[in-house]
Parts: sequence; C-alpha cells; structure tokens
Amino acid sequence: MSLSVGVALDGDSVSAVVASPDTLGSTSHRVSVPAVLVITPRGVAVGAQAEQFAASGVGAVFRDFTSRVGDPVPVVGSDGSVRLAADLVAMTIGAILRGCVAGSTIAQLAIAHPSGWGPYEKSILHSALTCTEAEGVPTSLVNSPTAAVTAAVAAGVITFSETAIVADIGGEGTEVALVTGAENHVGRVVATWRTDDLGSAGLDRALARYVIEQVRGHLSAAELPDSAKRAAVADCRRARRDLVQETSTVVDVHLPARRVPVRVVRAEFEALAREPIRAGLAAIAHLMGRARENGVEVDAIVLTGESARTPLIAEMMSAQWPIRLVIPPSPKWATASGAAHIAARRSQPRLNTPLSSGRSYGPNQPQPPKYLADRRLPPRGGLKAAAIPKHAMPAVR
Repeated sequence: MSLSVGVALDGDSVSAVVASPDTLGSTSHRVSVPAVLVITPRGVAVGAQAEQFAASGVGAVFRDFTSRVGDPVPVVGSDGSVRLAADLVAMTIGAILRGCVAGSTIAQLAIAHPSGWGPYEKSILHSALTCTEAEGVPTSLVNSPTAAVTAAVAAGVITFSETAIVADIGGEGTEVALVTGAENHVGRVVATWRTDDLGSAGLDRALARYVIEQVRGHLSAAELPDSAKRAAVADCRRARRDLVQETSTVVDVHLPARRVPVRVVRAEFEALAREPIRAGLAAIAHLMGRARENGVEVDAIVLTGESARTPLIAEMMSAQWPIRLVIPPSPKWATASGAAHIAARRSQPRLNTPLSSGRSYGPNQPQPPKYLADRRLPPRGGLKAAAIPKHAMPAVR
C-alpha cells in the first residue's frame, strides 16, 4: 500500500503525518520530534533517542536549526563540527521517514515550510533531501498557511471559496497569513506577518517563572538549583495543557530533597498570557487592515498550533472581531495533516517510490553534505514578509 506523508517545519520541532488512502480522513500515524539531531559513528538520531545521546554526551549534537534554512552561517555542533541548517532539516526528515515508513512505498512527500521562504530556501532543502531517505521520493514544498487551510477544508470547517486569516501559534512565535479563497482549491497567500511575543514555549516559561516565585520565599538559594527551574518549565507545559480543560491544576517543583506542589488556577495563567495574546491579536489586526484597504472580506480566522485551544485566545478574538473562529479538530497537527492531504492529492501511481533503506550514515557510508555551494542555486533573496500591492488583491465576493 502506498503512503502519503506530510511534514510541518516549526521553529522548534518537525512534525509528520503518515497516511494511507484508508486512514487519510482519520488520525493516521503522527510523530513530532524536537529540533535536536545527533550524529554518531553509527548514524543519525532524532527525537527521544537524540535527547538521550545529548544528555550522555555521545555524538555531535545540533539544535535550533529549523528556522535557519537558507542561513549561510552553518550550525555549530557540540563537538565543533558544522552543518548547514538545510542539511540538518533534511536529515531529520529522513530519520522520521526511516522510523515511520521503512520498507513501505511513498507515493508523495509534502513539506510545509514557513511562508517567508523564497526560491533559495526551497531549492537548498530540495538539494539536501537527495542525500537522505527521501532520495527519489516525489516531494512537494508548500507554505504552511496553505497546508493549514487544506486541513480545515478537509475537516469540513471551512470551504475553498472562503478567504481566511491563518494564525499558527508555534513554539517560539506566531505566524499570521492572509489566504484568499478559490473555487476548487486553496487560494494564494497574499500577505504574512509574524510576532515572536506569542508562542507556546514563551507561555510555558512565563508560567514557570510565576510558579518559582511562589516558592522562592520559602527556600534558600541552594535549594533552588537551575535543574529545578528547567524541570518546572516542563511541568508547566503539562499544566498549561491541563488548564485548557480544567480550571486549576498543580505544578510540582522538584528540589534535591523534596517536592513542593504549587496550585495554579486558570485566572492566574490568563493574567500572564494576556499581553502575549494581545501581541498575536495585533498581528491579526494588521492583516485585517491590509485586507480592508484592498477591498477583501475576511470570512474566517483559522487558528492552529498547540496553544490554539487556550480559552482566553478564543475569548479575546471573539470580542475583537465578529468573524467566525475556526479551530481544526487537531490544531497541533493541522499543518502536517494538511500537507498529507496535499501529498495524497498530488500522488500518482506511476511515481510510487520505495523508501531508501541504505541511509544510516555509518563509518563506511557517504556522509550528508556539509556544504552545498557546489550546487547551482538561485540568488539568495532573504526572508521578507509578503506585501499586498495596492489595487492588486482580487476581491472574492
């Protein structure tokens, strides 16, 4: 059976949805790994295995590379070795494919990338993929807002003909895009905006600082090591998710000799989150204004990302705009799921390609390229937000 694979690149993670024709409309197989990759003499590790290697000091550890595709400055590993970010992203995708669909047939791979990417970023990622398990697999690169709208259309919560503002709340920021409607397919992205003030990781850190302050007055400096602060961030991530459904939760602050429970109510978290959410709303308001100036009517706001179900976000959006707010069934996976739908639509039986199984990068095997300057690429254009030219935006009504 052939598979369709959708991959989403976030600022701090890489997510994938693997689907067959029978599972495309259901949960399918999903995997998400942080932007951590470890290269060892035995191969490439991602996800939990990479974190274990990194903690034990094994191999060359590379972090925070997904947002640096196209950056001519390479990423420096823990051992001093360097790799271009495009190579690291491609190797991560290859490792995900190896773990999810090894031995199967991939009809199409679709990768959803940030909307600010131009020909340069897409070209070097395409080149880097040829040195991974994705070699020979028909691959499409689509922008993330288009993938998110595709997921919403597939879920039946929006139609192709509607114009939407897509707000994707990622780990380290929120990307907002205006996507025009079309009759039988998702329209085009005509404007984008980004704010780094609203992101799920930032909300977790803000909640962790609040929790630490609740116990600091009762502890000595020796009782509150940095490890306890880092653990509090992880616990607060779980607490933030709990507060979507519950009105209160408990965060455990783990100290060397004891555990201190701190009760957090939803109102306390919302007080911390209100300003970052306002920043996200300001980005949406900016694109609303640009659309209004060009005579375009926005039909819906599509909210995606792990934090999309935060009650305060929906409350503040609904209070500011009398527009339908759309949250796909699985907002965290919406972009990857939309990419999987696009992959399924573009797949052709004659293009089915078995997954390469010989890319373990062992000592006697060729390593992924460290530098791609020998490949012919278009001139670097930079990451610039798309603008709406005056009188150029088509009306959809």
